[in-house]
Amino acid sequence: MGVKRILAVSFCLVLIVAASGRAATIWNEGVSGDLSDNQAAPNALAVAFGKNSIIGTAGGGNIQDWVSLQVPAGLKLKQIVLAAYASTDAQGFTGFQPGVSFVGSPFVPGSYAGYAHFGTGATNPVVPTNLVGQDLLPIMADPVAAAGSTGFVPPLGPGTYTFLIQQLGALTNYQFDYVVAPEPSTMMLVGLGALALAPWLRRRAAIGHRLPT
Repeated sequence: MGVKRILAVSFCLVLIVAASGRAATIWNEGVSGDLSDNQAAPNALAVAFGKNSIIGTAGGGNIQDWVSLQVPAGLKLKQIVLAAYASTDAQGFTGFQPGVSFVGSPFVPGSYAGYAHFGTGATNPVVPTNLVGQDLLPIMADPVAAAGSTGFVPPLGPGTYTFLIQQLGALTNYQFDYVVAPEPSTMMLVGLGALALAPWLRRRAAIGHRLPT
């Protein structure tokens, strides 16, 4: 097998890994029950490669949902997509802090690494925007939109992050898709693994040519 063909195989393996992420609902309040309303004891959820959906309801008598998301080694939280939003209130609020629970007041910007308003008329910071189908992570990292937060650089690498999903107004149904992808180093290892097979493949090809027909 020639070097060009080996490189092509390596590239195909990388593409297969990149395309093989699964989509799963990791919490649905209609099935699994209400998410925690306690910042010190959020629901602990592990995310995996692909799309990890949280479906819930906030507002009315239950204004806060708390979850801590564990991003495994070798992966990164690449996007936070507002997949669905149904409410007579135009916007809610979401933000996060590193760690297995949330320390400090959730009503103080400095408690967050990043935050954003979300909904069909979310103001980040001024102009109302329909964010359904949009990635909120860049907004949460924007020092203007998330003024007063401690700041972060997306994507979010391996670790645990506690998220607040909040609606102070009308009852709101939402779905967030937390999209997780391999870190660049992981993708490189896949390619290097394929290249490491090159000598073996060449030897197999040479033996095949020497076999009698």
